[in-house]
Amino acid sequence: MSDFYLSTAELQQAAQYYQKHFPEEARNSLTIANRAILNEFMVPYTNNLDHWVPLGTPVDWLHNPTNDLEFTWGINRHWHMLDLGKAYLMKDNPLYVTTFMEHFRSWRQQNPVPVNPGYDEAVFFQKPGPWRLLETGLRVQSWISAYKYMASSPLLDEGFQAEFLQGLEEHAEFLTCYLGSTEINHAIMHMQGLFMMATFCHQHPRSPYWRQMAVERLELCLLHQLNEEGIQIELNTHYHNASIEMFGTPYLLGEISGHPFSAWYGQCLRQMAAFTEAMVRPDHQSTGIGDSDWLGDGRQRLTLLGAILEDEDLMARGTDSSECLWLLGVEKYEHCIRLQEARSSSQSSRAFPKTGYYVMRDARQYLFFDAAAMGGAHGHADALNMEWMWKNQLFFTDTGRYTYEEGEWRKYFKSTRAHNTITLDGLDQTPYVSTQQWGKPEAQATTLRSESNDSYHFMDASHDGYTRLPDPVTHRRWILAGVDVPLLLIVDWLDAQAEHTLEQRFHLHPQADLALRMNDDGEPTAGINQAESAVILSMQWVTAGIAKGNFEVTEQPGWISEVYGSKSETSVIQGRAEFSGKVGILTLCLPADHIDQVIRVTTYELEPDLTRLELNYMQGDEEGRIVIDNDMLQWTKK
Repeated sequence: MSDFYLSTAELQQAAQYYQKHFPEEARNSLTIANRAILNEFMVPYTNNLDHWVPLGTPVDWLHNPTNDLEFTWGINRHWHMLDLGKAYLMKDNPLYVTTFMEHFRSWRQQNPVPVNPGYDEAVFFQKPGPWRLLETGLRVQSWISAYKYMASSPLLDEGFQAEFLQGLEEHAEFLTCYLGSTEINHAIMHMQGLFMMATFCHQHPRSPYWRQMAVERLELCLLHQLNEEGIQIELNTHYHNASIEMFGTPYLLGEISGHPFSAWYGQCLRQMAAFTEAMVRPDHQSTGIGDSDWLGDGRQRLTLLGAILEDEDLMARGTDSSECLWLLGVEKYEHCIRLQEARSSSQSSRAFPKTGYYVMRDARQYLFFDAAAMGGAHGHADALNMEWMWKNQLFFTDTGRYTYEEGEWRKYFKSTRAHNTITLDGLDQTPYVSTQQWGKPEAQATTLRSESNDSYHFMDASHDGYTRLPDPVTHRRWILAGVDVPLLLIVDWLDAQAEHTLEQRFHLHPQADLALRMNDDGEPTAGINQAESAVILSMQWVTAGIAKGNFEVTEQPGWISEVYGSKSETSVIQGRAEFSGKVGILTLCLPADHIDQVIRVTTYELEPDLTRLELNYMQGDEEGRIVIDNDMLQWTKK
């Protein structure tokens, strides 16, 4: 049995394959490794991704040129050591090994194990410094992987091996003495690191104890952090997909080392695939709910899951991933790729009603709707938010996360205004307290109706976030998307007594061109298109309960964060009005290209007192009629 994912020979094969099939990533690994030789770093998940930060000679592991704790935490995870190891496998340059050794030794010299810290201080999930439990669990994974990548180097002599094992023992004992809550994702990574140490140090007399503790607490994490629909309890795409890797790699290592996990554990992993796959849009990017990046392809996690569980159907539904290459080796990885090349892609609508997420699909569109709880500190104030694609064009998008550093940008990206929903009086649906804390009461969304069939997709949901106001306000939203008829209706109902200000916002793709105008009836309209696309989206707004001309539609600046630490400007369509009483806002979205003709709406009636919509339209020579109220939806054609 093995103490690592791959043997030295398999790692050398993986390095050759990496250079050939992932040339850009291989170049990046070499750049990171060469900069590390100079003690210069670019730390992931910080706002310093546009320049290399020198940290002195020897490296000062506590130097932080920012106001962001994430920089200190990130640099002390030693992720750059993985690239030092990959660079050594690719180039056989001993400088990569000596740099690894120097960084390991200088870190241990500067950061001895804390002596008798208070328990609450040691397990605090926001604890400053390099011995936060999260960094402790992640750092040892970097150490062990880098060591195994460099195992063929004669520089890793018996003296260094003894130091290395001592450093791992210190980390293992620290992780077994101080146990963070199994209800937060950090605890998964604590035990992921402990299990890896137990496997690598299998001859250590304490390794059986480390392994047993890691397995038991990983099982507790699964029990506490996976809901009944297989979604990680923080209810966002990034942390769900990351949890697949966190839970999955110990499972894989257990199989390899002869210490397999339970069948129940494997079944929990399998259950996680459904949400990951559902969130992948037709453009192969995943809808970025909550603290997630705008860019990210969840199919890579399906490859990993399939390989871990030896499930060829899951493997086939995945995609290429260098991460999987380094875990599986060339032979198994190429098997995954062959399965993927032979599979034709097809997905259907998927609802997670107990969670509150709905994904509606057909041959031409993808619609995501959020009627879920916030999911804790990594959630956003985004009840009734939506994403919508038509013919592979993303029109309404989520915006990403950008940063965890306290300040205006953190508050903005978590805010209701940064999502495709309605904001009242400039307030978030749930009060913002700080970067990792929401206030009370937390907005609760309720799904009233949902349906997805061969003719249409329909959502009816509300939330209570603004009922906390001195004058309580309810917000209810209907969304109706045609399958054969190219039409999307969004109806927002609001009910208040006193006067309030509403903002309805739609965040557009950064490449979208927007033109706003008024039609002959004095109603606001918009035209949206993207370069190199034949699809044009026409939008029109109709209101009831708001005086004519008082609903103002404008273009506002907004932001998209593709990856943590970067942001770019995009256009936001904002409808704004002062209102009181019962009001309704109908937003008509009519996509068209050289195949689909624009639907022509002939009559409509929006009745807030009855919560009712009637709309008639023409599609070529065909007439259609849509009627929606509190109890029923009728869509007839003739």
